[in-house]
Amino acid sequence: MSTKHHTEKLNPDLDPGLLKAHKAYEAAINSNDTEQVMAMYDKDAEILQPDGPIVTGLDNIRQWVADYFGAYHTHWTKIPTKNFVFGDFGFDEGIDTAVDTPRDGGKPIHWDCKGILVYKRQENGEWRIFRDIWNNTTPPKEGD
Repeated sequence: MSTKHHTEKLNPDLDPGLLKAHKAYEAAINSNDTEQVMAMYDKDAEILQPDGPIVTGLDNIRQWVADYFGAYHTHWTKIPTKNFVFGDFGFDEGIDTAVDTPRDGGKPIHWDCKGILVYKRQENGEWRIFRDIWNNTTPPKEGD
C-alpha cells in the first residue's frame, strides 16, 4: 500500500482529537528536534521499540531521542488506520514508513512499520503519548 494517501481519505471516521495529536507527533518527529518530540510525551511515557529494550522515564526517552537525531536525519510518514477513545486513553493503530539518513554520510535506511500509539488525556484536555509501540514489517533496507 502506498503511504501517499491522506489520512482523512484512508478512514474518515478517525477521532479528530486523536488525529490532531497523531499529526502533531508526526510533525515533531520530522522536525528532528528532541525538545519538540519530548513535548508530545506524557510524564509516564514508555517507548517499546522492536529491536531494543523498553525506554522508560522522560530522562531516558530524551537521551534515546537525542541519540537517534544525533545519528540520523529522519522523515516519517505515519498513517493512522483506526483509532478510538476509552475514558482518558486513546488508541491509534497505523502503518508507518521512515527514511533515516545517517548524519555520517551513509546511505539512507528505509523502514516499513506497524505501530500503536497509546495516548493519555492531560488535565488540560490535550493528548500526550503514553506508549509508542511499533514493529518492523520488513528488515530495514539501505538505499538511495
